[in-house]
Amino acid sequence: MPLLSYWSIWIARNQSIFNLKAPHWPSILLHTIADFDLLPEEDTNTPPRTIIPETIDKSKPWAYFDGSTQEAGCGGGVILFLNDTHCFKIQINLGKGTNNYVELNTAKHLIHFALEQHCSHLQLFGNSKIVCNWINNASHCNAFSLRHILGEAQRLISSFDSFVCRHIYREQNTMTDQLSKEAAHIQGNDWLI
Repeated sequence: MPLLSYWSIWIARNQSIFNLKAPHWPSILLHTIADFDLLPEEDTNTPPRTIIPETIDKSKPWAYFDGSTQEAGCGGGVILFLNDTHCFKIQINLGKGTNNYVELNTAKHLIHFALEQHCSHLQLFGNSKIVCNWINNASHCNAFSLRHILGEAQRLISSFDSFVCRHIYREQNTMTDQLSKEAAHIQGNDWLI
């Protein structure tokens, strides 16, 4: 609930700046209390999220990716399965950046690595819905600084005979999540395979 209080203070601040009005603190307090009254009751009838296992065609390579942004830096985690018995686990330190930067960059590196392993098909799974949508051209990347990374990823994707990218929930991506968190602490820009 503190966020709601901060929001009311933020609104009052903006009014004082843009409307040249001095903030009236008793009024801000009353508005904050009124905002609490407008909050809905906790919905106890909402069912828990159902996580359906991803559909994988195991006759083609499949891979998972995740990125982690931490105080120490950004790290990417990747697992590429060539088949049920042969897989690569990769960690990469990506320096500093936003969460979207590290997720997209990790996906791009994974796609490049899959091509180096002579994969002509790839099924890609990640828990960043926005990055999956960008890769699938389902939404536009408005971040100018990320467009060149996305363009490179899409150029690489065009080399596959078949390629799919699907969003999965974080609970289905725990192994790459752990790899990415560890990778954020790797010194330098090294790949660990």
